[in-house]
Amino acid sequence: MTVTWWNKLKQKISSIMTGSKSAAIQKERPSGMNIEMRFDLTREPKPNLGLPPNAIPGLSVIKQLVRGLRYRAILEPIGQEVNLTSIEKAPEEICSIIHQYGISIESAPRDYSSDAFLKYGILDYQFEVSGDFSVEPQGVRFLKDLGFLLDKKDVDDSLFLDAGIGVLEEMLDQVKSNKVFFKILLDSQGGYRGGHISGNKNWLSANPNEYFPCKFKVRDACLTNCSLVWLNKHFYL
Repeated sequence: MTVTWWNKLKQKISSIMTGSKSAAIQKERPSGMNIEMRFDLTREPKPNLGLPPNAIPGLSVIKQLVRGLRYRAILEPIGQEVNLTSIEKAPEEICSIIHQYGISIESAPRDYSSDAFLKYGILDYQFEVSGDFSVEPQGVRFLKDLGFLLDKKDVDDSLFLDAGIGVLEEMLDQVKSNKVFFKILLDSQGGYRGGHISGNKNWLSANPNEYFPCKFKVRDACLTNCSLVWLNKHFYL
């Protein structure tokens, strides 16, 4: 009777030990998982353009812009002085200067640039050109020289999360419109050089014709298919 009881006790202990080992083995084994991995091979790799980590790379935008952007500096009028009789007649009088270089203008701009003159003493005009003109394509270096592609050290992530790609997209839209513009920037040579210099706080309400007739000097001129091309070169607000 003692032997039988002892055998039962051994079997009980053995079954407990065997169960504990099985549970431990099961805990060590990793549970099965279904993992789905997807790879998008259509996305372009991030180019090394000095963009911040969160920036939209915009490589395709830059490629299209480089292929489509046209620009030709018109050097002949730069430095030339012209007398303009009034802010209203200034666009037509400037048109007559442009015609001297064999460039036909579609129409004079509606914006008389009076605010730019009153604040800075400048005139900034853009004329749509009629006819076919040979305007040279430009490379990536041109965009970099004009300040549209920044070096990494010059990019402030907190201010420009897209590193200016949004501006490049707008430039590309203009390029796709297939229009050619003549852009010209002139500086006042008279006694009035703008409200920002004179300290006149009421410059915005002044009549610009008070300072006309006025002599101006041509600072820059170009043919291009992108009206924003001088955004950084001749920046003002």
